[in-house]
Amino acid sequence: MIPKQAVSRVLNAIHPDDVIDLTARLVRCNSVWDPQAGTSEADAAALAAGWARDRGFDVTEETVAPGRPNVIVRWTGGPGRRTLMFEGHTDVVTPGDPGRWRHDPFGAQIENGRMFGRGTNDTKGNLAAMLVAMAALKASGIPLAGSLVGGVLCDEEGMMTGVQDFIRRGHADRVTAAVVCEPQDGLVCIAQKGALRARFTVHGRMSHGAMPLTGLNPAPAVARIIDGLADLEAEAVDAFGEDPLLGWPSFTPTVVQAPAQGPPQLNVMPGEAEILVDVRTIPGQAHEAIRQALSRLAGQSATRVNDRCREVDDRFGIRRPWTLKVGARFLSDRPCTRTEADAPIVVSALWASREASGRTAEIAGVPGATDGTFLWALKNIPIVTMGAGDRTVPHQVDEWVDLDQLVETARIYALTALHYLYPGDSR
Repeated sequence: MIPKQAVSRVLNAIHPDDVIDLTARLVRCNSVWDPQAGTSEADAAALAAGWARDRGFDVTEETVAPGRPNVIVRWTGGPGRRTLMFEGHTDVVTPGDPGRWRHDPFGAQIENGRMFGRGTNDTKGNLAAMLVAMAALKASGIPLAGSLVGGVLCDEEGMMTGVQDFIRRGHADRVTAAVVCEPQDGLVCIAQKGALRARFTVHGRMSHGAMPLTGLNPAPAVARIIDGLADLEAEAVDAFGEDPLLGWPSFTPTVVQAPAQGPPQLNVMPGEAEILVDVRTIPGQAHEAIRQALSRLAGQSATRVNDRCREVDDRFGIRRPWTLKVGARFLSDRPCTRTEADAPIVVSALWASREASGRTAEIAGVPGATDGTFLWALKNIPIVTMGAGDRTVPHQVDEWVDLDQLVETARIYALTALHYLYPGDSR
């Protein structure tokens, strides 16, 4: 049982203006990974590192790739075997066309209790909340049985090299649980979908659009692949159904490019096309079987299109000497995650949510994948994913976060750590 006095000391150390100010400063750092435009996570990481150093934390900065640093923030609350990690990422996705925004994408403007800007929701607001929560726990002076680690990591929106580098350097070795700070609208998420990403490349032969028989069009193979992905999704839905926490499996073509590189032209039949595919899985699906199915789809699509080309050649009395080829390459593969509902970190998160909000949080699942996937899969670390923000808002125009919910989230994070690290027999 944690004394009410301890709870009050921690909560009194959280100042709403600190959460809002740090969020705004982070949002004003354009941390879209875009080497051509000269933007990266570097400024946001430097801001977080300086903020943490000013509050007496042990801070380490490590380069994952040029312009892409990780920041590790540490504090030991007292002797104990538990180490709780808070994890948030510094990168954001592109705002797209700024003209479609009502507010400056990097202006952190506040209107009617909401802050607008790229990253307010995903996930710079929650990153600020986690740092303020760690500082509040430290400032409270309450002796704890264990340590805190804050992972301020790069490249979550891409290939998640930041968290993989964090693990590779041994920083996760002593972590016993983690809170992944992502917009989940106050839910306590104990499961995440798996993710398998693939690239289909179709190799044909370029020609003039007015003379298609002098080349080999990749477009019919693209159509076959997209139809095949829909069939694979329907088969998975029939076989595995709807997971109560994660919903349905999906096979989604997200990027279709023809030509695969360079500008398209209306009177040019491209010689190559590319399809990027985002497969999201639920428990029961075997990723190796999915890999095999996607590889078969590549081969079947090539065979059907080549057979059709021969029929066309026979009709026109020609024989094109080329063969269309389709390849499938796998870019990343992350399994589903699930933390038991009675795991200590889940119990702590649920208790903290009740204490801070007066409401019982709902247990749910993350519709996507996060850096926590690697913590769970590679290091067997129990994770919960929770944070402020409507979870349908990430990556949209006019991204926003409710500031009252964001401040409440900082309180929930701080009390989660207090409960998880509070001295007791099990610590």
